[in-house]
Amino acid sequence: MKRILFIVWLSIPLYVLANGKPVRNAETEKLYSQLKQLVADKQIMFGMSNPTTIGFTSGPHNPDYNTSDCKDITGDHPAFHESDFMWYEENPTFMEWDIRAMKEAYKRGAVLGYCWHLRGPASGHFYAMHNGEKSVDYDLVQKIVSNPDRQQNPTLDWYLSRIDDLAIPVFKELNCPIVFRPFHEMTGEWFWWGKQAGAENYIQLFRLTVDYLREQGIDNLLYCWAPDKFVDFSLYPGDDYVDVLGIDIYEPGMTDFYPKEKLIENLTILCDYAAAHDKVAAWTEVGCRPTDEGVSRYPEQYPDFWTTYVWDILTHYPQAGRVAWVASWYNADWKNDRSASPYIPYKGMKKKNSKKAIANFKKMYNYPNSVFEKDMKKRINP
Repeated sequence: MKRILFIVWLSIPLYVLANGKPVRNAETEKLYSQLKQLVADKQIMFGMSNPTTIGFTSGPHNPDYNTSDCKDITGDHPAFHESDFMWYEENPTFMEWDIRAMKEAYKRGAVLGYCWHLRGPASGHFYAMHNGEKSVDYDLVQKIVSNPDRQQNPTLDWYLSRIDDLAIPVFKELNCPIVFRPFHEMTGEWFWWGKQAGAENYIQLFRLTVDYLREQGIDNLLYCWAPDKFVDFSLYPGDDYVDVLGIDIYEPGMTDFYPKEKLIENLTILCDYAAAHDKVAAWTEVGCRPTDEGVSRYPEQYPDFWTTYVWDILTHYPQAGRVAWVASWYNADWKNDRSASPYIPYKGMKKKNSKKAIANFKKMYNYPNSVFEKDMKKRINP
């Protein structure tokens, strides 16, 4: 019989709301079990942000939901697709294309996710600092959580209205299990919801978001908490509010600031907690970016990035490799001139060491523990 836990903050059960409805529907519970089984089977999904609608080959806004840089190289799409509500706020046409792409990806077997680089109402930015000074939305978290009465707190009303007008309609239209990753990288100070807002305020913001969505009847979500580089449980909203523990780590083990030992240590902490608390762990963002001086690293310097610095680490250090997926940031050729630095190789790539990078990505694709879209289709419908 399923063990019933209780949310102290609201004094309502974890699996059942005050109205008697479960917080997750049966299909979402099934996905949660499948993700846990992936970890148990030592299988890891390759994921990517907007893999079919943003790419080098197709351009930054692609209406064709069945093409991707990943498929061009391997013959298959990523198994995990994550989009961002930020794009929908900026471009209604792209929103239409991307929602269709997400629906088709789900039909093909993909697991879907959303994050949200939510821009502040006064600044129009999601960063805490702007032009070297504090953004006018620097204290936005404190304002949102300062008064729980929506009628008396205009900032809270603004925030909940964004959820009402954008997030909830998308969750309902997709009508399938979704991993929602709000307020990520809170261990840094670059977003207005970062650790400078204070742990208590951040936790309250995360919890009120989950509670509000549940109260509105949204039962197709798994909630993901994803710090940056270093796990800090002082900012953890609690087991009643988190299903997936993620972590964003770029240039993994490749810098003096974050050597391989730190990578393994933090992944292991995350995986240990997930295993002990019946959660799922995931490496929610990864990539090999240019240096601060703009010197490109991938594929020029590290064509073997996806094996040596990602998959081989997870395989050779199994205590750090108990993750359900690893997600690359998006391939975005914003200027349509191939000048940007990619995160995965793409068809026709002519940068230094391009052939080696393509061969390496294919090597990772052929690893027995890497899972792509077609593999997930087989797991879901054997």
